[in-house]
Amino acid sequence: MAVSVLKKTFQSDYTKVFLLCLLTSGLMFLPSIIINKGLFTLVGDFNYQQIPFNMLSNSSIKHGDIFWSWATDLGSNFIGSYSFYTLGSPFFWLSLLFPASFFPYIIGPMLMLKYCVAGMTAFGYMKRYVSDKHYAAMGALLYAFSGFSVVNLMFNHFQDVIAFFPLLLAGMDKLVEDRKHGWFAAAVALNATLNFFFFMGELVFLILYFCIRFLAEDIRKYIRALPKCLLEGAVGLGMACFLFLPAVLFTVQNPRLNAFLYGPSALTFDGARYLEIIKAFLMPADLMPYQSAIYDSDFTSSGAYLPLFGPVLVITMMIGERKNWMSRITLLSLIMACIPLLNSLFYVLNASYYARWFYMPVLIMALMSAVVLEKRNEISIRSIRKGWLITAGATALLAVFLFFYPWSPSEKSAVFRPDLFLFYLSVTLAGLAGTYYLIGRFKSTKYWTLVTTAVLVLFSGGLGLFNIEVTNSVYSYQSGSDIYNTLIKTARFLNAVLPKSEDYRVGISDDGSNLPMVSNTPTVNSFTSMVNGSIFNFYRSLDDPREVKTIIPDSYFGLQPLLSERFYIDTVQDKNGYLYAQFNNGTNTVYVYENKNVLPIGFTYDYYMTTKQFNMIPAEDRHLALLKAVVLSPSEVSRVKNFLLPIPISQLNSIESGNYLQDVRARASEASTYFHRDQHGFTSKIRTDSEKYAFFSVPYDQGWSATVNGQPVKILNTDGFMIVPVNEGNNTIRFTYQTPGLTAGIFISLLSLVLWAGWIYGGKKFSERLSNPFGKTPPGRTLS
Repeated sequence: MAVSVLKKTFQSDYTKVFLLCLLTSGLMFLPSIIINKGLFTLVGDFNYQQIPFNMLSNSSIKHGDIFWSWATDLGSNFIGSYSFYTLGSPFFWLSLLFPASFFPYIIGPMLMLKYCVAGMTAFGYMKRYVSDKHYAAMGALLYAFSGFSVVNLMFNHFQDVIAFFPLLLAGMDKLVEDRKHGWFAAAVALNATLNFFFFMGELVFLILYFCIRFLAEDIRKYIRALPKCLLEGAVGLGMACFLFLPAVLFTVQNPRLNAFLYGPSALTFDGARYLEIIKAFLMPADLMPYQSAIYDSDFTSSGAYLPLFGPVLVITMMIGERKNWMSRITLLSLIMACIPLLNSLFYVLNASYYARWFYMPVLIMALMSAVVLEKRNEISIRSIRKGWLITAGATALLAVFLFFYPWSPSEKSAVFRPDLFLFYLSVTLAGLAGTYYLIGRFKSTKYWTLVTTAVLVLFSGGLGLFNIEVTNSVYSYQSGSDIYNTLIKTARFLNAVLPKSEDYRVGISDDGSNLPMVSNTPTVNSFTSMVNGSIFNFYRSLDDPREVKTIIPDSYFGLQPLLSERFYIDTVQDKNGYLYAQFNNGTNTVYVYENKNVLPIGFTYDYYMTTKQFNMIPAEDRHLALLKAVVLSPSEVSRVKNFLLPIPISQLNSIESGNYLQDVRARASEASTYFHRDQHGFTSKIRTDSEKYAFFSVPYDQGWSATVNGQPVKILNTDGFMIVPVNEGNNTIRFTYQTPGLTAGIFISLLSLVLWAGWIYGGKKFSERLSNPFGKTPPGRTLS
């Protein structure tokens, strides 16, 4: 029995595709993994976001800290902060089999696995459209190792989306064409759970797909399937609500979503962006932080090149079968990519340009290529020649223009790194030459399928390997060992030397490393855009808008006591600082400095000021004003009148550094004598001489509730933080956090799961009745 199952598994087409992708991804990743003795690192976001995010998520889940993350900036909703990066990914949950510190070792094999899954799901989608499954396997390789996948190597979580997206189209095909219930709903549930934000764009593409793939082909036939698609889509989204709903409620607070395209900017890009889009389809993926041409660096994810064949086969089909649904979708996708407003539909109408939806049309382009490869002997030589000439001509024109046309009065061309650009151009030309011989000259040879597949594997793996090795050579200071020392080893030393009390935070000189996430230490810094909206509001009030990093200017020294930044970690020695500890992590000497004028998390105020008063203070002095009084909106002033006094005008007029220590001492006189964090919130003890408000530099969130001496109290929002009323004498203050939307999301998911099971069972019964309307007993069976 076991031998039979094993034999069938190895004979399966999916297993063969898996092994093909494993071989190709092995060519990409294994050399770097071997050289770095098992470690895999790249550059920038990969090292300082992806690795810390996964390590923090791993550690938090194993310790039960799944509601509030103290190590994410000033503190943030854990589920909201990491639903975009880790929590919805099956690959992440697989990584929990290993300790958090192992992640730099398992990320390489995990990326290889993601490429294999992408190939298998793409194969599952494409095999419907070809007679010979060998061509579906080729199309799967084209999709899995496309320019989009390679250019986004540094964004580990993008690979998850690429891996499972084909299931959406395959599920819709099964529902509409085969009338098989449940598959589409399951695919929607998986993808909506996987990454709620990318799913928003996928929803737009699904609408286009249904309209062009089905309705435009035969509206009378397929319009009947629309209610079923909507029903399964709704049920699938409902099943994902346990994560989808909390994630959406969290993300709508992010001000980056508020940017919108206005006027002419909604209709056209600048010329450089159009050139980049053309280059993305014609040439192999560049390095995001080290682009060869047009942009010195570009993080928009512009990549759509199909290995070896490029767009030749796509253009061939568009010429020969203009009314084919694949040609229509590809053409419409290209039009949408070139119009800012339409492009932004895939990114929730955000004003910032991103090409992070290109994997969707790339799947269709890979399918078109597979179909043309199978029909290469039936398609006219003229169409193939036209496709090849158009691609070759466009590539030549682009290269000549970028190389020789002045880019600006000071720049002779748009090529910034000629050696790198020439390599990509040479690879493009090699691909055109290979396409010419494989499709034009030798398309009927005996071992054509085997040779073409082998060339495709070597071409795809070689391109990925080149990009990885160039990245490692350009950013040699971010080698595997250096990143391991900077993050994991430093975190271990910090955990050993820092005091065990919980009423402080740390600051780090490298605000992009996310070291506190690895050491799981409360911090004032982070390199992530997924933090509580209150944090964005706080820094905006200081006229220092936060984008993807928290960078506190040195001149804002008043924030150190306000935010309880007791320690500062640097790799540069400061003779004027109070050195608390130092150690060598194997790469650098790390110095830990202590700030003596620091406040614990939790202290009281006697005064308040209105938002209007606060905004009238010069921006450079507001950090000092926050040590004098809490900031309240007009609607909240009435709530504090019996507890706080309006700040005297004399104090507002004398905000200067000379009173800084006096204000710190005033806040310290009634501060937390006890502060403890746990899995559900935190507890503080403060003794006061009268009724007033206690301030906590913890970001305000609708999920917080509070009690003082066991009695529920109303939490007020003061410039993004929280204050609660306290009594005269001893106060035990308890804050409890419940993720907004989590309970409702779980209930919706359970209900939807029941509906999904009922829909599958009911659909089968309905199909049986249709096939046996009069209840006749099938041959060989008897009625019981």
